[in-house]
This record gives sequence, structure tokens and C-alpha cells, in this order.
Amino acid sequence: METFKELTIGGVNKARLIQQLTEANVHFNKYAPILFESAAFTPDSPIEQVQLVKLKFSDMELNEVCSYENIVERGLAMGLKICPMHLGAFLRLNYIDQPEGPYLTVVSSDPMGDENYPTGFYLRNHEGKLWLRGYRAKGETEWPPDQEFIFLK
Repeated sequence: METFKELTIGGVNKARLIQQLTEANVHFNKYAPILFESAAFTPDSPIEQVQLVKLKFSDMELNEVCSYENIVERGLAMGLKICPMHLGAFLRLNYIDQPEGPYLTVVSSDPMGDENYPTGFYLRNHEGKLWLRGYRAKGETEWPPDQEFIFLK
């Protein structure tokens, strides 16, 4: 599988990372700050270099609308890994030139297991504005086939 991006993640405290996002004029939805406060959001973890893979439904041999669980299962079956929660923020800072188009969902573990709590982040360039948005993916939530997903290689 082709590497989409290589990133250095970790080694930055939450306040500094959020400040960097704000200074880069990144916009947030109401779920992003909730995820920033999650115990799973640990940007101060040890610095590491990661390789990311970006997949479409067709890359995963998924041709119809399916659940987030189906997407995660398929990525894992392909030998990929789930991303740490904080990866989305580092990717947003690194992917300032994201074209307008489909959402880029960072596949991560559900930090709370609560259907009312956000699951992870997605990136979007919409009308010239860069977004880091939280998403909820519970149970049989269906994902449209034009979306793209980030996994760890």
C-alpha cells in the first residue's frame, strides 16, 4: 500500500498544540474541544515517526454504504492499524494544502464507548476554510462511499 504521508507526532503539550491549530486558522466543530479534553488525546506522548495510508471504499473493496465498524475491521484485516487520537491534530497542521473535497476521517478507537461522545477527528477543506472536526461513529452509523480514511501503516 502506498504511503499517503509521513508525520512526526507527539512531544507537544495539549495547550501548545491547540494554540498551533488556532494560529494556523483551523476551525473546529463542537466535538473537537470535547476530544481535546479526552484522556485518549495525548499529544505529549513520546515523539514518533508514523506512515499513513489513505483509503477509499474501493481500496478496501467496500462498494456500498457501510458502518464505521465495517471500515475499521476491513482496515485491520488489510494489516493496517488504528491511529492514536492526537494524530488528527498533527495531520491537520501538516496537511494545510488539503484540496476541497471528501472528508478525511482519521480512524481511531472510541475513547469513551458512549454513543453521545465523539469517536475521533476528520479533516476537511470547505469553502477555503480548514477544519478539524470531531465525529461520532456509533453502532450502525453509515458512511457514504465517497469518504476517505486514514490508517497507520
